[in-house]
Amino acid sequence: MVSLEETLEKACASGVIPGAVVIASNADGSFRYENVFGKRSVREGEDQSPLKKDAIMWIASCTKLLGTIAALQCVERGQLSLDAPVYDVLPEFKDVDIITGLDDDGKPQYKKHTTPMTLRPGGTIASRFYTPLVFEPGSGWMYGPGIDWAGKMVERVNGNTPLEAYMQQHIFGPLGIKDMTFDLSTRPDMAARMADMTQRDANSGKLKGSRRKMPFVGATEAMAGQGLFGCAPEYIRVLQSLLRNDGKLLQPGSVDAMFIPNLSAPSKAGLNALLNSSDYINNAMGGLPKGTDRDWGLGGLLNVNDVPGWRRAHSLSWGGLPNLTWWIDRKAGLCGMFAGQLVPEGDAKAQALAQAFEREMYKRAAVRQTESPRL
Repeated sequence: MVSLEETLEKACASGVIPGAVVIASNADGSFRYENVFGKRSVREGEDQSPLKKDAIMWIASCTKLLGTIAALQCVERGQLSLDAPVYDVLPEFKDVDIITGLDDDGKPQYKKHTTPMTLRPGGTIASRFYTPLVFEPGSGWMYGPGIDWAGKMVERVNGNTPLEAYMQQHIFGPLGIKDMTFDLSTRPDMAARMADMTQRDANSGKLKGSRRKMPFVGATEAMAGQGLFGCAPEYIRVLQSLLRNDGKLLQPGSVDAMFIPNLSAPSKAGLNALLNSSDYINNAMGGLPKGTDRDWGLGGLLNVNDVPGWRRAHSLSWGGLPNLTWWIDRKAGLCGMFAGQLVPEGDAKAQALAQAFEREMYKRAAVRQTESPRL
């Protein structure tokens, strides 16, 4: 039987993926797997030395988990509420309209939203992301910039403290994270370790260097939903803290709340319809088998039931645009991350390898299917 290591080495050597850093751990650290495969760059004339474990990557939407943690910390302090209207902190949303369609001349038609917008449902952030709603808050589900706005709320209720400074004090510091930032220009040591971005050619399927401009370029603010740079060994410190429920980031009850389904029935239906609509969308937003019953926890996607041979019910997971994925399975007591820098998002070949890595970690950690929850 071909091993996981052989599979990943062959995938990198044959140009299926450029490289990946993979890490998994159980709650008490008695099981830990770390490995790295492939090159730092596939671009001709660039550094094609082996990728290193501490390679810096744009983690994109993996940032959302940390943005959620920051917002929940503010909820714990009474600065924010999950269920109260957000308008006192984000007054610009009080009058945002719902787009209902176009008239005969192609002019957009709007109506006022009537359901209060809350923290729970889910240039500058305002200039990039202040757009009309497409449904009443809490009545549907669509991928969007909600966590970026939650980060803005964190800043405002903490005396306009920049989000990076807030995270340094309340997230990075408590976990001993040194290599994470929204602004690489302030960390030339991290910039020097950046893994190159790679793109799969849509026609040939071959890999090539990517000069794609990322959406945060030119932003003047830290974007809590997409803007962080970091490395896999640092990110897994966050996953382990939540898996252990060790109190370093959040109170135990707040961590518990992250793993509870939060969507209304219409929102859940919208989420599942979206994820079942195409392989591409499913890969880009979790990669679970079609037909899996899914919901949204605070910070990530939840599979409502067990996925046989893989994640247990109410495992939390998400990922980032350049085909990074992470998961936390509290019932199995396992967390991990597959980190790469490959576009387009939802790449089927990269996601298949990420899933093979996850499944193998369950086998190697010898996790029992019926193990009781560690709450």
